[in-house]
Amino acid sequence: MLFIQSTSLALTLDEGERLRLLDSLAARGHAPLIRSARRRFFQLLVERGAGAESAASAEELEHVCAAQQGSKGQAPYAPGELFCAGDCVLFLVFGGSAEEGVCAGIVYSVETAGPLAKLDRFCRDVRESLIDSKGGSPIDIKEGEGVAEASEPPSGLPSWQMRGRGLRQGLARFIAIQPAEHVRAGAAIRGGRELARASELMEEHPVRMFLRRAQEMRREGYTPRRLFAEAGALGVSVEKMLDAGLLEPEVRVSCRKSGHALFDLPSPDSLAAITISRAKCSQCAAPVADEVIEETVNPTRLAVSLLEDGRWLTNRVYRIVRSLGIPESEIATGPATPHGESYLSADVCGNSFLFVTRDGDLTPAFCRRAAEIVEETEAAHLVVVITGSAEDEGRLRLYEFAWRRARDGRDLGITIIEGLGGARAHFKRAFESAVQRELSRNLFTLDAALGFSASNFVLDWFKSVKASGSTSREADAPARVGVGSRR
Repeated sequence: MLFIQSTSLALTLDEGERLRLLDSLAARGHAPLIRSARRRFFQLLVERGAGAESAASAEELEHVCAAQQGSKGQAPYAPGELFCAGDCVLFLVFGGSAEEGVCAGIVYSVETAGPLAKLDRFCRDVRESLIDSKGGSPIDIKEGEGVAEASEPPSGLPSWQMRGRGLRQGLARFIAIQPAEHVRAGAAIRGGRELARASELMEEHPVRMFLRRAQEMRREGYTPRRLFAEAGALGVSVEKMLDAGLLEPEVRVSCRKSGHALFDLPSPDSLAAITISRAKCSQCAAPVADEVIEETVNPTRLAVSLLEDGRWLTNRVYRIVRSLGIPESEIATGPATPHGESYLSADVCGNSFLFVTRDGDLTPAFCRRAAEIVEETEAAHLVVVITGSAEDEGRLRLYEFAWRRARDGRDLGITIIEGLGGARAHFKRAFESAVQRELSRNLFTLDAALGFSASNFVLDWFKSVKASGSTSREADAPARVGVGSRR
């Protein structure tokens, strides 16, 4: 999973200033990918041998090409640059006006260490290179200071500003329509380790069936033996549900003569307190100590609340989204509706995602309500997660809604997921498409200079880095295993 962060500088540079800036950045350790490839081509083209003479000729030819391209009114020779920096890719894009300015950004993955700090250092190097090319004094930016908060330098250059993302308004609109008390309790609703473990176990349909059946049997007064037999018939583990906090142990006291359940106690200690008090059965007047005492289980308050509003499904979706690297600050959840639906919004590289979850089927009425939330939040992608089946009429309702939005110039991506088995793969594909769109939006001006798609190159570069890293780990694995076997 890749992420993009960029800043802008309200400054216009001509072709010569751009080349001098790239020269200065190369001297500071930022090797320009596009320009290095072009320089290599010029060196081969000149064919004057190696050494300083060839390098000088290549530089001469580069300046001639840049001047001719500018005089003919064509696209600029140096529209920007890419810098591959180990575990991330830095980029510069030069705008044609002060409003567009100079854009500096970073493309990074979840494994990248300190991406914002690397972007800070890169922006500092760009500033210092600009000042050096203009004959100014170096800039003093404290380590760890955000580029957007850096004070204006004495050289008169404007300060870096974080670039706003218009589609991020979808997340803000979603938060705005949520009840205030739910926004404050959002972190508690998403829960900690106990809620995560319980929600993961409730992903199994037999577990949810047993919990619902246990509530019914408790109201009907069935014996504990019948309850445990029901668990065996469904193939669920009572011990796992106890460990996950979905069930709690209890002690049931039943009348020996009529078999009627008298009461349930939370622990044997509570039973001891009642027997000491010499309490008697309300049915046969026998002492409680002489009645039938059995161990049983009962769904906890957590299990009941997770079942009632489907919060277990929302929590699972939230955990999957977080596992893909989306920060918590870019995610917001909404309360469950009376119809058993829950909503979650996430911002992925400037693309607003709306997740709608329901422990049930995809019905036309459900699709109508989901479409209303999309209209309110202006989401760019709708992801529907259900545990039941998707009715054909419901699918058609969503696709017709997406077609109407596309006709109005507002594209909407739709993903319908039945069950959580392949949800993570679906989420990942949707997020990767959003990242590719954002990469293309930021880097498309470099395509002509690079000779092919800059966004595709960045994606392939990260794949190759990841593959080479996994290959290195696999190569080291046999050696470690061999040492262990000799021991």
